[in-house]
Amino acid sequence: MNQTKYLVDNNALVALRRHRIRSDYFRAFCRVTADVLFEADQNPEHVALAQIADETTPELLEQVRAVMGTVLPGDIRLVDLYKNKGTADPGLIASILTKNAANDGMFFADTWVLVTNDHAVAAKAAECDVASIKPQELAAIIDGSYE
Repeated sequence: MNQTKYLVDNNALVALRRHRIRSDYFRAFCRVTADVLFEADQNPEHVALAQIADETTPELLEQVRAVMGTVLPGDIRLVDLYKNKGTADPGLIASILTKNAANDGMFFADTWVLVTNDHAVAAKAAECDVASIKPQELAAIIDGSYE
């Protein structure tokens, strides 16, 4: 069955707040990467997030290489290692690309959407044909699921 699922960035977790992260909808349709889980180590819902974290696979790492291959030398908008900024961001895009590749050819493939407040991540996602939304949009979807 075709469902829309969401891969959530750490900055979006803060905006979504605890009650949404605790919701049945979030547990059913949202995931985080292992890198985002590491970044969210101080999040009060860390245990719940660990239950929906995706593992890092060789296929994912190959996609990270492909995403990083599109970043020009000197471009620090997506990743700035000197400032320890954006280290999970290529993995978010790569994770969705990996999920899409695994679903390729399936009749009822799920649709994966990246949830982020980071403009550089959203721009790179669009460049890689990955849909993205703001956390406020996911919050409205979660809130609407209660009705």
